[in-house]
Amino acid sequence: MEVGCRCFEFVPLKSFKELCLAQPDPDLVCLVKGCKWLPSKCKIFAWRAGLDCIPTKQALVRRNIISDSDECVFCQEAQESVDHLFTGCIVAMKVWSGISSWIKSPPLFAFSFKDLMDFYLSSGGGAPAKDVIRGIIIAACWFIWKARNEKIFNNGKGDWLEIVGMVKSYSFFWFKNRCKFKDLDWVEWCKFPLYML
Repeated sequence: MEVGCRCFEFVPLKSFKELCLAQPDPDLVCLVKGCKWLPSKCKIFAWRAGLDCIPTKQALVRRNIISDSDECVFCQEAQESVDHLFTGCIVAMKVWSGISSWIKSPPLFAFSFKDLMDFYLSSGGGAPAKDVIRGIIIAACWFIWKARNEKIFNNGKGDWLEIVGMVKSYSFFWFKNRCKFKDLDWVEWCKFPLYML
């Protein structure tokens, strides 16, 4: 498709993965590879958020797309940036508190999105446990973003308990259907998602 003097073409997912793996920053690459049980949309979202390429209000104001308030849709206490939305907002902090108690880890405190994505490195257990925790964190970021959009476009509640519930149910579904653990038990998963390891 030709637009002006620039040529644009659609890139298939395989080419996207190759492009991501060619990136020089290993912190961003690790978000795309691994975590095979997560859908690609969640991994791509985390990759884009790590690059500060998602349309937060701060990014939209910076690009002159909106000119009204750039306050966080959840707390209205700070500018809605990637770091604030996922680590500094009171709703996000409550989500991380709920996730921490669910995965039985020390409280999850992060000051930036990168800190959040690196949390799994400090968690106990072997590689399979770290993969589950990393996937849960990426899924939680995805559902925080979905709740944010729901609040903006459909007057949603933005309830942190609902977000944690979505993380538990969807991560169970994704993990059960994309991993070797086909006989996962929902009740046990809700108590502790690493029970089978």
